[in-house]
Amino acid sequence: MREATEHLSSGNDMQKQAKVLLIDDDPELLRGLNLSLRHEGYEITMLPSGSNALEVIGHIQPDVVVLDVMMPGVDGWEVLRSIRSDPTTPDLPVLLLTAKDSEESKVLGFSLGADDYLTKPFSVRELRCRVAALLRRTRPEGESRTSERIPVVSGSSGYEFLDSRDIHWVEGIRNYSYLHTRDGRFLSRLSLGEVEHRVPEEFMRVHRSYIVNLDHVRGCRWATRSSYRLTLANADSTEVPVSRTLVSEVQQRLKLR
Repeated sequence: MREATEHLSSGNDMQKQAKVLLIDDDPELLRGLNLSLRHEGYEITMLPSGSNALEVIGHIQPDVVVLDVMMPGVDGWEVLRSIRSDPTTPDLPVLLLTAKDSEESKVLGFSLGADDYLTKPFSVRELRCRVAALLRRTRPEGESRTSERIPVVSGSSGYEFLDSRDIHWVEGIRNYSYLHTRDGRFLSRLSLGEVEHRVPEEFMRVHRSYIVNLDHVRGCRWATRSSYRLTLANADSTEVPVSRTLVSEVQQRLKLR
């Protein structure tokens, strides 16, 4: 791996997505995280050491830094100290990765200004969720969330992305989700919970197995004495069930659209 940054993106649309800087001296881990987070639609930069981290941060202005602690030369503790002491990056979200799971190490990390802490070995799915959570917490108040790009399986390239505005509803089946647009459905490797974390505020989980884009609801009705359904504005006028405990919240959300 080159000592310089490896900057990976896929066109202008990708450049509009959140930027994640990965700093770790393990090339295999870097490649794995890069692939996984790229599937989420993030723009990724990778660094194999912390020696020029501040310079790279100043150049690319990442939204989140995923930082390994145990690295030769400049370790993660020193990088974190530098990030927090630099007047341009005091609030930059930092997720620490380390094999040290002692209470002392965690306390040190948080006292130095880490926003989150994940011990190795870890689940890549958990890391993706933690990165997404940091982005949600640090999103400036009032920033638009009208559109997100959700990864789906593609036979040609392995994955592609759907604009959330084109998605009418999402159906969860086991650990995968089907994203339904007006004219088709697309398989995503994300679980329903992961999709729920990615979609904008106009989406709502209306049932344990369904998330609906409320902007694409054509109507709502009681189907029976005990069941409530939303009719969607897709080609088939699909009806999606609503859990009884969520009926009032759904009705309120629809009134406020």
